[in-house]
Amino acid sequence: MRPSLRLLHHISVGALAAAALVVATQTASPRFFPDDPISEDSEAQDASKAVPVDLSQTYDFVQNSFLKDADKTDKRAVNVNTIDEVPDSSWFTHRLGTAEVMSIDDIVRGPFKGQPPQPGKWTIVGGKSEGISPGLTMRDSAGTLYFVKFDPKSNPEMASGAEVISTRFFYALGFNVPENYIATIRREDLEVAPEARIRDEHGRRRPMTLADVDDVLSRVARRPDGAYRILASKGISGKDMGPFLYYGTRSDDPNDIHPHEHRRELRALRVSAAWLNHDDSRAINTRDFLQEVGGRQILRHYLIDFGSTLGSGSTQAQGIRAGNEYIWEARPTLITMLTFGFYVRPWIKVQYPELPAIGRFEANYFQPERWKPEYPNPAFVNARPDDLFWGARHVVAMTDEAILAVVRTAEYTDPEATSYLTQTLITRRDKIGQLWLNTVLPIEDFALSPTGTLTFSNIAVDTKVSTQGEGYTVEWASFDNTTHTATPTGSAESTTGLSANAPAGALDNEFVQVTVTGKHRDHPGWSLPCRVVFRKQSAGWKLVGVERM
Repeated sequence: MRPSLRLLHHISVGALAAAALVVATQTASPRFFPDDPISEDSEAQDASKAVPVDLSQTYDFVQNSFLKDADKTDKRAVNVNTIDEVPDSSWFTHRLGTAEVMSIDDIVRGPFKGQPPQPGKWTIVGGKSEGISPGLTMRDSAGTLYFVKFDPKSNPEMASGAEVISTRFFYALGFNVPENYIATIRREDLEVAPEARIRDEHGRRRPMTLADVDDVLSRVARRPDGAYRILASKGISGKDMGPFLYYGTRSDDPNDIHPHEHRRELRALRVSAAWLNHDDSRAINTRDFLQEVGGRQILRHYLIDFGSTLGSGSTQAQGIRAGNEYIWEARPTLITMLTFGFYVRPWIKVQYPELPAIGRFEANYFQPERWKPEYPNPAFVNARPDDLFWGARHVVAMTDEAILAVVRTAEYTDPEATSYLTQTLITRRDKIGQLWLNTVLPIEDFALSPTGTLTFSNIAVDTKVSTQGEGYTVEWASFDNTTHTATPTGSAESTTGLSANAPAGALDNEFVQVTVTGKHRDHPGWSLPCRVVFRKQSAGWKLVGVERM
């Protein structure tokens, strides 16, 4: 008698399940490979076929404010390595923080690798094609190309000071930035190249004249001695391929495999943008450049144009809305309408000092968790506590002395401006540390001795943005690198210190996993587990895995 259809069904399902189990076992991938953790993305593909792109500022605003096509899946950043770090790449380079290798001199030097603008004649080769600040495109006496911007009459030294300060900070924090210099020019040192062109009010290109130059100079700040202080941004090497978006990937870049809204360095940019009030952190202020690296062409990704940072709004002091509310927000707009204008947003009442070189920048009202750019940034929206912790860890690595040294590069003539800006940045840094370092268990520097002693540090306590807390719970397990399963060893141990000893048998296998949770009455994020994995090697135990949350 032939089997019934129901029996055949059970046999088929069982056979398929068994086959699937065999295939899964045969194709199981190790959780950790011999070269983990990787420290650099290879980006081995040639991107020479990429083509320049353009972006409408209006389109970007509408896209991110209303259409919102970015993936909003709540998931861990996709480009972190096995120890929860971002490998170096064309997007980001470790300079400060986890691998703290920068001295104060290094931070002050920043991205400046060549010589500054040279004295003598400047040749104007065109107008400044983008941005709201009056500017010119010029070559100095050495023939180096610069995009030149000026300070507004109402706020001498403000925009140029904000640019050179933020340039150094963003570089130290790991991002690619242009070389932005402060220099001085005089009207008599300017000449217009025969090929220079400018667009008139109808958008038509015509030859540029000295009258056009005088029109620009009539609208900008001038020193008492008749000279003009400028921000000279050196042309970036390579071919300008247009901006990158904060979501999706670039289809003509074979190395761009991680959706931008899920890249940790772009998610965590929210932290440093809040610190420096970079409310203009949007696609229009980014640039991809096609550059040669190791005999192939790759796209390197830059942040540009920091005229709207700190207290500067480029052409005037920063607006009071900046950093506090999006250009368009339905709720506060509706409340204002329903109350016939009697509802007053709290940030409207904030007081700022009368410091023209600083503009509007403060730290007393500043609340990092409520800070916002001009309009929604998809990467910022997707930032999780572990991303914000990672970003804050880099910001708090900027010492008081380093902050002062960088602020001094703005060369403010008013000493009070230097003092005020330095203290404001320090206070904002501390607020960021207090909030975002404590959103997870803020431990790091994991090590396991040959005898089985686990040690770690607490960055929140070390930077004085948290007290010691009530202690930690440590759980040990052996880890199977093939099945990715952990088998508990011994019982959980409580400790008030920054170390714990492995129980008997915990070190018998190649991999050992340790899960640490903390307890702090003021910081519930400490209770989120931090899981670390070590691999046994001839020289001792190597840290190969870190996962927060």
